[in-house]
Amino acid sequence: MANKLPKNINPSISKSEMILTGPLYQVIWTISLPLIINNLIMTFYNMADAVFVGQLGEAEFAAVSFVNPVMFLFNSIGLGIQIAGTSILSQLIGRNKTSEGKAYAWHIMLFTVLIGLLLGVLGWFATPFIVAFMGGSGKFGELSNIYLRYIFIGIPPHIIFMGFMAIMNAQGNTKSTTLVNSAAAILNVIIDPFFIFSTIPLINLPGLGLGVAGAALATSLSHVFLMILGFYVMRRTSKTLPVVFRNIPFDPKKLKRIISVGLPSSAGHSGAAFGFIIINTFIAKYGTSLIAAFSLINRINNMIMMPAMGIGSGLTSIVGQNMGAGKMDRIREGFHKAIKMSLVISVVGTILIYIFRYQLLFFFTPTAGPTMVQQSMEYLVYILPTIPLMGLFSIFQGLFQGSGHTNYSMFMAIGRLWLVRIPMILLFEHFTGLGQRGIWISMNVSNILVIVYGFWIYRSNRWTTHIL
Repeated sequence: MANKLPKNINPSISKSEMILTGPLYQVIWTISLPLIINNLIMTFYNMADAVFVGQLGEAEFAAVSFVNPVMFLFNSIGLGIQIAGTSILSQLIGRNKTSEGKAYAWHIMLFTVLIGLLLGVLGWFATPFIVAFMGGSGKFGELSNIYLRYIFIGIPPHIIFMGFMAIMNAQGNTKSTTLVNSAAAILNVIIDPFFIFSTIPLINLPGLGLGVAGAALATSLSHVFLMILGFYVMRRTSKTLPVVFRNIPFDPKKLKRIISVGLPSSAGHSGAAFGFIIINTFIAKYGTSLIAAFSLINRINNMIMMPAMGIGSGLTSIVGQNMGAGKMDRIREGFHKAIKMSLVISVVGTILIYIFRYQLLFFFTPTAGPTMVQQSMEYLVYILPTIPLMGLFSIFQGLFQGSGHTNYSMFMAIGRLWLVRIPMILLFEHFTGLGQRGIWISMNVSNILVIVYGFWIYRSNRWTTHIL
């Protein structure tokens, strides 16, 4: 079903023509649906990983979840390049400048290879210092060290794949990136238990019994597969912007443009990831059970966020191509329709998660004790009301990134944490007796204020100026 165009879209026209002229609800759905499916598959993979590790014990589950912001911090550099590439290439496609687009695509690939290798090596050696800084100690700290170090093996191929995603997504070819991601996620789920357990549950076959190290190694191996398959698919499916690697001279100006567009986005994601690392240090003060509860509910909430994030990501290429073609009214119409789609999905998802909250909790952590259950339910009740706002956050990100104004998406990502959430947490911690409830209240307030900021920037029209 995901591979078919909606009824109102002529299948004979190109993806670029569809983005520039097709009915917008159908265009948004056609471009976003593969990304939504991709996000749901990745969520399923992450949850399967969590279910496997959760069988080992609460400490193992908490350790793996504890270092997630660190992984996101390093991946955010590649994500910035991906967003910059999608924005620049989609605008060039909208202007029908495919030859210049080919040159930019080559520079994007070169940059992701260099950055990926650098971050992989840096992360491997920095792991013990990172875990110690976050407050990981004892068995919990040891498990966090093991998992994070082996995860860094897969960072270079994962970042290189982000370059492939930029090139394919800019053309509206989100179906191919979804298929590649899906194949890698399925591989990961299949090999995970063989690496983690000594005896595979249900089928009783022998495994490697590597525990959390096995979970990390399985993930890293799937990232290598992701890179290889992604390269093959990119070369086969890039029709609007064929990728070439010969006879393209190195141009520092193009690399500088990629960095200038990508740096704010990378800074925003990195700043957000580092902010979550700091928040994890606050949560760690209340014990391993609260870390596990916090991580579990975030994973469950991500099920709601994945559709909105897919719509926001799809909006990036839609905004970019239409901006290149000078169709500002069409961009505004698409933005409003994307908001409506996001709100409907996230509100329904929020209600369903509340109804099935206990079933979801025990599905992922069947060994959860009463303290973890109580803390999980408390956090869920506090955070659910503002989850639909985080869907709007993704739509604003797609608008600002697609227009090339990644500085506004950076301000949204960093500002909600560093200007609102973290200062509020510190105030509640030192001047009230709210305990962890002060963290949950701070999260809600920051989620509300960041959306107010996004609407203010949108109404100001500052995002409408061209970057190329």
